[in-house]
Amino acid sequence: WLINNGVYYTGRLGKFHSNPNKPLEVLTQAMNMYPRLSEAYFNAVEQISTNYGGKDYYGNTVDLKKIREEGQKQYLPKTYTFDDGAIVFKTGDKVTEEKVKRLYWAAKEVKAQYHRVIGKDGALEPGKADDVLTMVIYNNPDEYKRNSQLYGYDTNNGGIYIEGIGTFFTFERTPEQSRYSLEELFRHEFTHYLQGRYEVPGSWGQGEMYRNERLTWFEEGNAEFFAGSTRTNNVVPRKSIISGLSSDPAKRYTAERTLFSKYGEGVGNEKWDFYNYSFALQSYLYTHQFETFDKIQDLIRANDVNGYDAYRETLSKDPNLNKGYQDYMKQLIDNQGTYNTPQVSDDYLAEHAPKPLADVKKDITDVAKIKDATITKHNSQFFNTFTLEGTYTGGVTKGESEDWKAMSKQINQSLEQLAQKEWSGYKTVTAYFVNYRVNSNNQFEYDVVFHGVATGEEEKQAIKVNMNGPYNEILNEKVEFHSDGTESTGGKIVSYLWDFGDGTTSTEANPTHVYGKEGTYTAKLTVKDNKGKVGRGQTTVTVKKDEPAGHNYQEAKVLSFNKLSKGNMDRPNMAYMYTFNVTSPKEVDISVIDEQEIGINWDVYHESDLGNPVITGQADGNNIKGKFEAKPGKYYLVSFFDQENRKGTYSLLVK
Repeated sequence: WLINNGVYYTGRLGKFHSNPNKPLEVLTQAMNMYPRLSEAYFNAVEQISTNYGGKDYYGNTVDLKKIREEGQKQYLPKTYTFDDGAIVFKTGDKVTEEKVKRLYWAAKEVKAQYHRVIGKDGALEPGKADDVLTMVIYNNPDEYKRNSQLYGYDTNNGGIYIEGIGTFFTFERTPEQSRYSLEELFRHEFTHYLQGRYEVPGSWGQGEMYRNERLTWFEEGNAEFFAGSTRTNNVVPRKSIISGLSSDPAKRYTAERTLFSKYGEGVGNEKWDFYNYSFALQSYLYTHQFETFDKIQDLIRANDVNGYDAYRETLSKDPNLNKGYQDYMKQLIDNQGTYNTPQVSDDYLAEHAPKPLADVKKDITDVAKIKDATITKHNSQFFNTFTLEGTYTGGVTKGESEDWKAMSKQINQSLEQLAQKEWSGYKTVTAYFVNYRVNSNNQFEYDVVFHGVATGEEEKQAIKVNMNGPYNEILNEKVEFHSDGTESTGGKIVSYLWDFGDGTTSTEANPTHVYGKEGTYTAKLTVKDNKGKVGRGQTTVTVKKDEPAGHNYQEAKVLSFNKLSKGNMDRPNMAYMYTFNVTSPKEVDISVIDEQEIGINWDVYHESDLGNPVITGQADGNNIKGKFEAKPGKYYLVSFFDQENRKGTYSLLVK
C-alpha cells in the first residue's frame, strides 16, 4: 500500500518538483525495480503514460495499451467461445473448464426466466458492444484487484458489468472469501447484462430515467431476484439472500423505502441491505402481484419517465402493498430452512448420446404442442447447441396475467416430460415465451424458444439399442438394468457389453449393479448381432443417498416407477410427501403396505390442483391401494396417519 501510493503521488505531484525530470527518473527506476506486471510496476507505467507523455526518463516509449494486453494474457490466459462467438469467457489459469461450462448453462437458465418475465427477447439497440458478451473471471480476489490496471475499472466489489464494452468482471472465490458463490455472483452480473440489452433503453447511468437513481432499487433487486432462476421451477428465493433480511420486523424496509433506495445509504455493510429488500419486494410482486411487476417493467422499457415516477409514487403509498410485502418477508424468514440456492445440475455436464436434430425437433414440438417450428444449430468450444422457435396457441384468454401463468406452467411441464425421455440431452433444455397476443378465436398465443445441447447425427445402424433409461437409483442398492426392446433388423443379438460408467462392466443382457458413490453416471451398452453388426447406446444413471420423504411440496421425494420404496412414519398428522412424473396418458397403480397397521392413508394430487385429490387410497387389509387414469404432468403422493403415540414403517410401490 505504502509503495503503491508513493509511486502514484510521485507521478501526480511531480510537475511541482523543482526538477520535473527527477520524479520521471524515480518512476523509471520503479518500473525496473519491481516485478514486471506487478501492481507497483503498473502504477509507474500509468503515471508515465498519463503525466509524462508515455516516455520514460531515457526517452523510451512506454505503451500502456500494449502493457495492459500483456498483463491480460498473463492473468487471463484462457479464452472460451460459445454460441457462434456471441459469448466469450476470458479466465485465469486456475478457473476450471468445468466451472466455465457450468456458468454458461447458468446463463441460459437466467436468460430463459428473464425473457419469460419481460415478455420480449429483441435487443433494444442492436449493434452495440453487447452484441458480444465478454465475461472476465480472475483466479482469486487478489488477482481481481489488477482489473483497474488491466482494464481501467475499479474492483472494490464482488463483480461489475460495464455496459459500454459489453463485459463483466468477477473472480473465483472460496466460501471464506465471499458469502456468495461464483455462480450466484455470475447470475447477478449476467442479469445486469440482460437489463442493459433488453429492458432499459440507452446507456447505463445516462438519460432521464437514470437521474436521481430512479432505477437503483430495481436493477440491483432485479439482479438478486433472477439469480434464483431455475430450469423448470421458475424463479425461486435464494436461501443466501433471505439470510440478509432482518429477523427484527421493525428493522425491515417498508415498500416506500425500498422503492426509493439508493447506493451508499446506511453505515458499513448496511449500505448494501437494499439489495436484499429490493429482491424481496420484486419476489413478492412476481409471486403475488405479477400485473404490478409487469407494469413497472413495461414503463421502464418504454422509457416513460413520468409514468414510472407516478406509478412508483402510487405504489410507495399503497398500505396493502406494504402489508403484503411485510407478510411475504416474514414468510421467507420463518421458512428459511426450506429454501436452497439454485445451481446448475450435473446433467448439463454429462456425455450425451448422438441424436439427430430432426428427432429433437419432433419430440419438442409433439410434447410442447408447438406449431411452425424451426431449429438452428450453434457452435461452441466444448459442445454445440440448438434453438428451436415456434408458436404456441393456448385456450380462451383469461387476461394477460392468467395466460402468463398458464403458459409458464405448460412450458415447465413440457420440460419435465422431455426430461423423462431416454435421451439425457433433454435435461439441458431451457425454454421461454414472448410476444403475448390474442388471436381471432380469442385464444392466447406466444412465440416460444427452446435451447439445449446438440450432439449431432447418430450412426445409421440396423440395430436398435434400448437401455430403458434414464435411471434414478439409491446409493449402495441394487440397480436393475434392462435391454428390453433392443433388436437387430434381419439378425439376432448375440452379445451384450454394459459399461456402468464407474469402471465396471457386464456381459449380461439385463444385469444388476450396485453404485458405491453418489453422482451422475453415463451407462453405455454395446451389442452385436449374428451378422457382425454393432449397435451402441447410452443413458444416465443418477445415484443418490436414500432420502426420507419430504414434508412439503418443495421437498417431496422423487419416486421411480416399478421400484419399491421403504419409509418410516413417526409423527402423526404430518404429511409424508412423494412426487412422480407422468409423460403420457396411462394407468397408475399405487400400493402402500401399512406394516405396523398404524392407520396410514394417502391422497394423490395433480400439480394443477393441489386442493383436490385425484384419488384417495382404499384399505384392503394393511394394503392401501388405488388405480387411476393419469394425464401428463407432475403428481404428489401425500401419505399420513393419525394415531398418537404410534410409529410405523411402510413400503410403497407405484406402477
